Amino acid sequence: MAAPRLGYLCLSENPTAEAGRALIRQFVLVREAERMGYDDIWLGEQHFDSQWPQGAAIAMLGYMAAVTNKSRIGSMVCLPALHDPIRLAEEVATLDLLSKGRFNLGVASGAAFPSVLAVHGLQLASARERMHANLSVTLGLLAGAASLPGDTALKLEPRPAQSPVPVWIACDDDTSLDIAGQNGWGLMAAATHTLARVQKAVERYKQASGGKAPALMLARFASTASTREEALAVARPYFDSFATRALAEGWGRNRETSFAQDVDALIAESLIGSHHEVAARFKEMGEHYGATGIAIIPTSAQFDTHKHILADFVDEIRPMLDED
Repeated sequence: MAAPRLGYLCLSENPTAEAGRALIRQFVLVREAERMGYDDIWLGEQHFDSQWPQGAAIAMLGYMAAVTNKSRIGSMVCLPALHDPIRLAEEVATLDLLSKGRFNLGVASGAAFPSVLAVHGLQLASARERMHANLSVTLGLLAGAASLPGDTALKLEPRPAQSPVPVWIACDDDTSLDIAGQNGWGLMAAATHTLARVQKAVERYKQASGGKAPALMLARFASTASTREEALAVARPYFDSFATRALAEGWGRNRETSFAQDVDALIAESLIGSHHEVAARFKEMGEHYGATGIAIIPTSAQFDTHKHILADFVDEIRPMLDED
């Protein structure tokens, strides 16, 4: 089995509370990741968050299309429940054209962010319903549908470069997994999702797809160095801060599905350790869990350290992955 694709998930880390500076630094890192040879570069929609100031994710993805040439780019994730579906179709088509057919549309309901949903008058159930309703309209337009609910005639312009635009979904409810399996969409999992949760979602997907396994993109926190001790020295302060934030925000209340509040689990379930340890763990996620791609999140908000982790995955980890 081929090693999973190497991806990078951008969060626009903002340790100095200067959003403009954080966004500029993020795109310097995007250029570096492209130059290093990352297969995929992802960016997520994150609202009302001073530490990850990515509320205008579509605009940022447009800029990402402009500063990359080879890496596939995508949303990890976009929240269709919060978007007008016609406008989202136009934006996705434009992103796909600007990137010359390199765009991946990753979506989720927003269930992990109840306070964001509440601002839009949504709860979990209604957010899932609206996600699927809006996504159906968006994908129909992208595929060339000439009518919308209510018999409104409409033909999308511009048209996307890809047909179809690849769709990925982060979910674990049966309805969403059944729809994903029936349509052949890829699955995504957050960096704090337990692997048991991921495996359960994959099994449900396979039931709906007639036994076909999904393309699976895992996000995972990452820190690698010559020794495990060096990698932990970088990762542990980041995880201490992250777990404190998760507790305050209510992320990961259910330990069976998320380890966001558990520092030891964050270390154990992430890509943390010596180069050899991390390469072995990277392979394991492909061989045993079916990951076709892994999007790393460097465990440092400091620019130079963040960049160094990105470089180590290309210079140290990837050659070990290619040995087989």
